[in-house]
Amino acid sequence: MKRLALIAALIPALATAECVLQDRTVTSHSIVIQERSGLRQIVVVPPEGGKRCIVNFRARVGAAWYTATGQYDWAGDRPANEACAVAAARADDSVHGQAISQHVRSEKVMVCNDQESLSNAKTATPGTKGQLHQFRPHPDYPNRFWHNGAQCRMILDSAWTGRDIHTYQGVICQLQDSTWVVVDKF
Repeated sequence: MKRLALIAALIPALATAECVLQDRTVTSHSIVIQERSGLRQIVVVPPEGGKRCIVNFRARVGAAWYTATGQYDWAGDRPANEACAVAAARADDSVHGQAISQHVRSEKVMVCNDQESLSNAKTATPGTKGQLHQFRPHPDYPNRFWHNGAQCRMILDSAWTGRDIHTYQGVICQLQDSTWVVVDKF
């Protein structure tokens, strides 16, 4: 019963909170080639020109044997042992693809902020009060100005209108303390 009361008390707090879901997925594999047998590397000249190194061998992972094949094409301006080293690495990768035992770990963390003073103003209708950082400043009119004895500035506010987003301009003015109020939106 206490848990139910606690959950019921938390639901209204989370309903007004700004929440962000952080997701992290990490994949790792633990394939170790314990033994290689029958290593063959040959350099051939393909019909399209250049050179090609082809590496074949049998690889043991655990108790199972896999056929590894890798190739590398190059213009012929590098030594053959460098090109064949790349082909051998590709052959190792082919074994990893065949004998994969992949571990996937996923973490999901929801971070919520229920401090109303730190969030953006939801709607900037005339009469809405908030701190200056809660309003989006107008990029074309960033300077403050005075209107009827109060310090004011221009803001932008976006809202859904049907299937589109419409950006409105507005004016906010500072009250006696650090609170600002929306006085016009057009």
